[in-house]
Amino acid sequence: MCTVSASSFICKYGKYEGHNTKLKILNVCARFPGSSHDSFIWNNSNAHTFMVNLHEREHRSFFLLGDSGYPLRSYLLTPCNDAVPDSPEDRYNIAQRRIRSIIERCNGVLKLRFRCLLKHRMLHYSPEKSSKIINATTVLHNNLCIDANLPNVVEEPGDLDLDFGIYEADINLHMLQGRNPLNEGRRQRNYIIRTRFQ
Repeated sequence: MCTVSASSFICKYGKYEGHNTKLKILNVCARFPGSSHDSFIWNNSNAHTFMVNLHEREHRSFFLLGDSGYPLRSYLLTPCNDAVPDSPEDRYNIAQRRIRSIIERCNGVLKLRFRCLLKHRMLHYSPEKSSKIINATTVLHNNLCIDANLPNVVEEPGDLDLDFGIYEADINLHMLQGRNPLNEGRRQRNYIIRTRFQ
């Protein structure tokens, strides 16, 4: 998931730009096992609560980008399904994918630096200790590697075959009581497409 503000996400030409290309991790939630779906973790995270509260207080110039494994909301924008090539929706999807690729690249760099985080080299510790290891590697990544400008790890033969846990999945969307957050998300996404990608 990628955190962006509308002003840093959309430049004066209406194209999407990624300004946080240093690959610094702004939020980590290591409280759930690896088998947990991203949307479950998201729904139980402090970041989710923060974004809901932010939007309920009418601060709607900030939103997150998620893949199709997340529910579309006014504060969490996902790709358009079945976009016609070269349509505004397709241009939105391309721009959204470019921004999300920064997060995917960050995950890959983190896992190459700290190979114990790779799917095939599972952490063989209690969930509590594994959470501490994940949090510690994130701090080391940010404070030692990124802030000190250490070069990225050189890939080894076979690294191209590694699974960094990045995938897109469809999930069932459900409505909250009294509101239809899916429709609110559609309105927000359509507004961005209409005003920035025509």
